[in-house]
Amino acid sequence: MALFNRQHLKVVVLIENQVGKSKFRSIATGFLVGFILDNNPDPQKRTYRIFLVTNRHVFEGAEVLWLRFDKKENSGTARFPIYLKQNNETKWLAHKNTKVDLAMLTISHQFLNDQGVDWLFFNEEMIAYQKDFEDIGIELGDELFILGFPMGLSGSLQNFAIVRSGTIARVDEEIVKREKYFLIDSTIFPGNSGGPVLLKPELASLTNTKAVNSVYVLGVVSGYKLYKEPLYSHQSNPPSVGAVSIENSGLAVIVPMDFAKEIYQDFIKQQKKLEKEIKGKEKTIQEKVDASQK
Repeated sequence: MALFNRQHLKVVVLIENQVGKSKFRSIATGFLVGFILDNNPDPQKRTYRIFLVTNRHVFEGAEVLWLRFDKKENSGTARFPIYLKQNNETKWLAHKNTKVDLAMLTISHQFLNDQGVDWLFFNEEMIAYQKDFEDIGIELGDELFILGFPMGLSGSLQNFAIVRSGTIARVDEEIVKREKYFLIDSTIFPGNSGGPVLLKPELASLTNTKAVNSVYVLGVVSGYKLYKEPLYSHQSNPPSVGAVSIENSGLAVIVPMDFAKEIYQDFIKQQKKLEKEIKGKEKTIQEKVDASQK
């Protein structure tokens, strides 16, 4: 019995940088999300604004990166540049709080369709915001799927995302409010950054708990907690501390989707403000034209 939907792999995007004239290196993961633009009661008629979601640390400091998608009918991949900074102006969206390790970029669905890209997006109805975890029934120990391209493992002829498993290790108001993330038990590696974390559906539950039998997008992989242990030398008396061993602890840092929603809401506010300013300028110009013709 399969609990993972392979169609979700079409949502995941490979992020690369260019290291030669025609050579590219896999550096991170992104995925497509659609936020609702209207409140149409018919889900089939709703419209969405599409964004690429990844980490702030992936975009920060970069001027150009590349997105690699699969093309339809297994006909290879398509690679497109994204210009993140032009004329000292940042072209991507970030949270006002710099501790929130999220970045978002608007994506034209028409462009993707015109290029023959085989793509899908997670619609907002699939998102579980951390503030709603308790009401939905999402709890500590719940199993997860983590999607991405760790260690440059991405495929050559097509994108082949790695699907790993994990469990929710710590998610509470204190850690989310203070650190802007929650923790899962899963070993992730460089390249996983920006990948989606999905709740694995469950068909059964313990007494007095809920069985969540739907897939939800819970958050975005940001990094992992390091385990540091000092190494001692016994050639001196008393033993002295030498180097420090640093390892992946197996606890991964996940940014809740609540912050992606906040970025989107700020974007909409800015868009409405800009539209209002443009209309104001157009009105002023028209008034001057009308006055000159009198």
